[in-house]
Amino acid sequence: MNDISAAFRHRPKSHIGLWRRSLRVPESWRVVDFRGPGQMGRALPAPGTRQMELLRLVLDSKNIPYIVTGHGSQMRAFVPAMFEDVARAELAAVDSEKRPAPRPVPQRHNAHWAMLVMLFLIFWYGLTMGWWPLPFEHLPDPEYWVRCGKLNVTEVRSGEWWRTATALTLHADTLHLFSNVFFGSPFLILLARRIGLGLTLFATLASGMLGNAMNVIYRDPGYSSLGFSTAMFGIVGLLCADIVVRSHLQGVRRLMLPVAAALAFLAMLGSEGRNVDYSAHIFGLVSGFIIGLAVSLTLRHHDGLPRTLEIALGCAAPLILLLCWDFAL
Repeated sequence: MNDISAAFRHRPKSHIGLWRRSLRVPESWRVVDFRGPGQMGRALPAPGTRQMELLRLVLDSKNIPYIVTGHGSQMRAFVPAMFEDVARAELAAVDSEKRPAPRPVPQRHNAHWAMLVMLFLIFWYGLTMGWWPLPFEHLPDPEYWVRCGKLNVTEVRSGEWWRTATALTLHADTLHLFSNVFFGSPFLILLARRIGLGLTLFATLASGMLGNAMNVIYRDPGYSSLGFSTAMFGIVGLLCADIVVRSHLQGVRRLMLPVAAALAFLAMLGSEGRNVDYSAHIFGLVSGFIIGLAVSLTLRHHDGLPRTLEIALGCAAPLILLLCWDFAL
């Protein structure tokens, strides 16, 4: 009897007299907490003591009758069924107000530096094709570059792992090169602005190499391919993962919007054409998304990596490529 009276000590006298007749909570009353109206009628876990104090304050402010039972973390609040919708709506509104607003992802001004990556691809292609009058003697001819650096399933399975990296810097022709540069540049810039240029370079190379390694496992012996497309789709996967983890979007849209955009990009550019390696594009997208989840979860509560680590990762990516080409040649 005393417990019920204590539960109604803030209520008008008429309510207290009404519920002094029984020590049991009527079956028509409902458990409420800080969940939304969509949870009506379900058995919900009891809030802690501090939450219960706030809950009682909210119900008191709206003059909603309630009964509190239990002790400590086992306390539960009950309201009449006719007040359930209003009570849950008020509690959900208070809960949404006390949650801190998500921090916006900081945008870095490094688009001009990101474009240097694409200019490097153009320069490297010109170097392998003999476009530039550089003071280098005894440079290999274009066929030798392709023969040593392309992704050959048999050779990679025999231990030449560096081909998963060197193949990313080779292209079949000029059209192949500039299509990758044209379509990959916007995604590279967006990703570099979100996670930093150094981390973008390292994650892009890792995604391209992992995607090529998956393609080696999938393809039959004797198959060969080359091109930056695997890494380009890896960039798309990295960007999608970062949007999923750190976006302000809520609910299903947070997952479906970037995934739908990636699949649309894949359907538009990655699965048509006689010489298109569709499996490499799919594996690049998947590997980028997997690596992107790890990267974005690491950055979720931070504005970025330390400056020294950012520079170290940015320098590591071209050094790894040069090392792989040293093995290849």
